[in-house]
Amino acid sequence: MGVFRLLATIFVIGLFLTACSSNQQQPGATAGLSGEYWAKDNLDLQRVGDLLERSDSPEEFEGYLNEDDGINNLDLNGDGYVDYISVDEFEDRGEYERGLSLYCRYGPDDIQELAQIVFYRDDFNYPGARVLVTGNEHIYGDDYYVETNWMDRTVDLITFLFNPREQYYRSPYYYDNYPADYAVYEVVETPVYRTRLVRIDPQPVFVFTTAPTFVNKVKIKSPYRGRQLDRVYARLAKPTKEQNEFIRSNPRGARVGKGEREARPDDSRGYKPGRPEFAPEGQPQPKEARRVEHDRGGPPKAVPAERPNVDVQKPAKVERPKVDSPRPAKVERQKPARVEQPRMNPSKPVRLEQPRMNPIRPARVEMSRVNSPKAARVEQPRMNPGKSANPGNAGGKGGGGKGKKP
Repeated sequence: MGVFRLLATIFVIGLFLTACSSNQQQPGATAGLSGEYWAKDNLDLQRVGDLLERSDSPEEFEGYLNEDDGINNLDLNGDGYVDYISVDEFEDRGEYERGLSLYCRYGPDDIQELAQIVFYRDDFNYPGARVLVTGNEHIYGDDYYVETNWMDRTVDLITFLFNPREQYYRSPYYYDNYPADYAVYEVVETPVYRTRLVRIDPQPVFVFTTAPTFVNKVKIKSPYRGRQLDRVYARLAKPTKEQNEFIRSNPRGARVGKGEREARPDDSRGYKPGRPEFAPEGQPQPKEARRVEHDRGGPPKAVPAERPNVDVQKPAKVERPKVDSPRPAKVERQKPARVEQPRMNPSKPVRLEQPRMNPIRPARVEMSRVNSPKAARVEQPRMNPGKSANPGNAGGKGGGGKGKKP
C-alpha cells in the first residue's frame, strides 16, 4: 500500500512539472504585455506633437525623433536595436498644404513608411495650421489619425515649411549611416517604453480621431506612399500577404542582452549592426542650432553637435604587400670603463707661523755714577754795603773803629 502511494505521488509531481515547462515562454519570444512585440505599441504618434512644437526645421525634428530614451522604440528588422527614423519633406505641395514623411530605410529599395504628417491652412495668411498625423495602415490599422489645431499659433516648423524655397529637405541618413551625434541603443520592453512616454510627455497635445476635419481636402501625396518592407520581425495590425508569410516562417528572435554586447570584440571600435552600401538621394538643408527648452516637461536634452551634410565616399583601400626586411644584428654596445677621476680637493696651504717680531730691548747699561768732587767752596767775603773795610783794623782787636770822613 505504501509503495502504491509513493508511485502515485511521483506520477502527480511529474505531471505538474511537465505542465509548468509547457507554459514557459519560448526563448525566442520578445517580452511585452502579451509576450509579443507589436510595432504600433513602440512608436507613439500621439507624442509626435511635442517634437513638432519644439522644432525649427524638418532636420531638427528628425534629430528629436531619434533621441536616446525618446519616443522611438521601434525595431522592425529584429536586431534588438532601435531603428533610425528618417524624415523627408513632400515635394508635392499645394497652396494650403505641406507634408512630411516618416520612414525607415534599410537599403536602396528596402523602405517602410511609418506615418505621414500634413499641415493644412484654411487661409494662407494664418500664422499656423491644422496638423494631421496618419499612421501607416499596415502598422497601425485602418483610419489611425491624431490631430491638433494650431491655426492661430505661430510654430517655427510650420513657418519654415510654408516659406518659399527652392530645395526641400530629404534626410541623408539611414540604417548604419547615422549622424555624428547619434548612438545606437537597445530596444526596451513595451511596458518600460510606455512608462517612459508618460515621463517625457504626460499630456500629449495631439488627440485620437476617426473623422479628421480636413482629411478630404488634402491633395498632396507622400514620396514613399505604398512603400512596404516585406521582411518585418514585428507584429503588424494589418500585414500584407508577404509580411504575414515572413512573420510566420521567421519568428522574432531573442534580443541581444547588454552583457553579450559588452563581450563582442567589435564594441571597442564602435560596433554598429549591419552595413548596407548605397548612397542617399539629394542633399540636406543647412541645420540651425537646436533649442533645448522643453514646453511640455521631460528631462532636458543636450544640444548635439552640428551634423555633416555631405557624404564623402571613402577611396578603396589598397593593400600593400608586407616586405620583411632582415633586421641588422643588434650590436651590444659596451660601456667604457669608468675612470675614477681623482678628486681635486686642494689641500690648504700650511700656515707659516710668522715669528713675532718682539725687538729685544738693549740691555740697560748701568752707568756708573761719577761723583765728581765738588769744588771747594770759596768763601766769599760777605760784603756789607755801607761799611768800608778798615784795613788798619784788620787782624787786631780794637783795631777797628769808625773812620772819619776824609
